[in-house]
Amino acid sequence: MKFQSQKLLWIALGVITLLRFGIAVWVPLSPDEAYYWIWSKAPELSYYDHPPMVALWIKIGTFLFGHTAFGIRFLGPLSAFFGSIFLFYATCDFTNELLQKRKKAVEAVGFFNATLAIGVGSVTMTPDTPLLFFMCVFLWACGRLVTTHLKKWWWMIGFAFGLALLSKYTALLPALGLGLWCLITRQGRNYLRIKESWGAILLALLIFSPVIVWNAQHGFVSFLKQGGRTGDWNPHQALQYLTELIGGQIGLMTPLIFVFLVIGVIRLTQRIYQNRSDPDVLLWLMIMVPAAVFIQHAFGDRVQANWVTLIYPMLIVVATLFVRKYIITAILIGIFMILPIYVQAVVQPFSLPSKIDMTLKRLGGWQGLATTIEKEIQPNEYLLADDYGLASELAFYSKGRKIAAIEPRWVFFNLPKELPKHAILIRSQRRKDMPSAKWFSEVKKVGEVKRTRQQQIAESYNLYRVVIRQDNEVKQNLVQLP
Repeated sequence: MKFQSQKLLWIALGVITLLRFGIAVWVPLSPDEAYYWIWSKAPELSYYDHPPMVALWIKIGTFLFGHTAFGIRFLGPLSAFFGSIFLFYATCDFTNELLQKRKKAVEAVGFFNATLAIGVGSVTMTPDTPLLFFMCVFLWACGRLVTTHLKKWWWMIGFAFGLALLSKYTALLPALGLGLWCLITRQGRNYLRIKESWGAILLALLIFSPVIVWNAQHGFVSFLKQGGRTGDWNPHQALQYLTELIGGQIGLMTPLIFVFLVIGVIRLTQRIYQNRSDPDVLLWLMIMVPAAVFIQHAFGDRVQANWVTLIYPMLIVVATLFVRKYIITAILIGIFMILPIYVQAVVQPFSLPSKIDMTLKRLGGWQGLATTIEKEIQPNEYLLADDYGLASELAFYSKGRKIAAIEPRWVFFNLPKELPKHAILIRSQRRKDMPSAKWFSEVKKVGEVKRTRQQQIAESYNLYRVVIRQDNEVKQNLVQLP
């Protein structure tokens, strides 16, 4: 019976992965995905916004499948599939009930794939995509360590942590939980006396070293950007930010799974208080250290819902330790929340305004917009955008058109900066201000274009004929996109 449930799990996971591949083929790129594709076309040791792993994954996918949305997303569904396998075995290691290990592991994989974070996130390519995969590997290696007590697993922990950190800086937070565990538990303190644990730190630093080198070459701009957020303090809006944070997690986890994860953390806390075990403490710390940082951040600024997804593998393992009922119900609710998003993104059966339909607002009509612009401007004119997402989408979908971008972030990219004095600027009508006099000496509106999907307007844009200033600051921030 146990064998049958596992066999059915792997079959179901294979079918889901094939479905995700299909979605990855048909759904247009989001602006962020197009932006990360630009990264892959301008290889660097690191980047202004994040470390380089997402660019490397896109580079691999597009090498195999070319200039396509599927190439960009190829490793997303695969990472969810293999991440589920690592989560399965991690759950086995952290489960105390010997006869229930495989059952709990099957439930964990079900929960994992029934969240919107994985269901939707696995068919897009962002830094969270590789981060979640390496967090699953990291958790599995930690489970192997506390179960087998074999020192060799420290090397896998360091390897997984380094790759997670090469994906997104927030990977540091669960690792800080592991470090705190080494200080306060008997088993953890024993590991402070062995070379393998210190070697794991050195291995992670070696893997992460390209990011350190890049930051040293660029005034530590990326570290300052991400680390500087911790100093924000705006307590009078904390209630709003915390409410948004909880609401975002209910959406990304799906409601019933959210309840299960909360119950799991509460029950784990009670069990540690009553009968502390080192594996339980490790799981608890790898959840609570990041959670404390996110809550602290909410007293200064908004916490993006996707930031929390790096601890979903830990939360899901904890939930499976304690939840006994309504497991299938929770998984089905998640599936029935994910499938309409897939359907709406691919075939659009419902005509909804962009304020309601995020698939229209974020994904709809980019190819059509590029085609429309081709008809509106002369073949030899540069097309320019001062929004990185818009510029990146046009660079991906335009054929033969010279696309330029102007914005402070581009100064950190190794992209051509030799550009003409005149261009056509495209700008969203949501931006009520005029194009910046800092960049342009002359601005004249020459038309409007709309991004649409099946006659539904996703967004409207103004077209301006601009004369670009020729001073050094402008030239540094003005690049030609690949």
